[in-house]
Amino acid sequence: MTPLRPVAHAAPSPDPALLGIHLLAGVGSGLLLALGVVALGQRGSRSYLLVVLALGALVARTLVSGLAMFGPLGPGVHHFAEHALDAMLATFLLGAVYYGRTTDSTSPTEDSR
Repeated sequence: MTPLRPVAHAAPSPDPALLGIHLLAGVGSGLLLALGVVALGQRGSRSYLLVVLALGALVARTLVSGLAMFGPLGPGVHHFAEHALDAMLATFLLGAVYYGRTTDSTSPTEDSR
């Protein structure tokens, strides 16, 4: 296995504070994703699935940032990936809100009364 080599845009030894922030972001977004998967398992609706996909994009964004910090990801790829993940996150959340608002929340038994 080849060792990772830093590239020109990445510092040879990342700042400890930056590492701590990335660790907190990764743990926090991972916990949110886990909670979202649990909620999806209980509800099973399309809007919950879209929220879980948005949370997955948030986790992926932290991973992309970490890879750029340690060097294997170039600045162009890092920049494009982060913008693409931001667009995915926004699209999934807007889809979840739209789908949640357009579906009928009343059950058939309530309509028959």
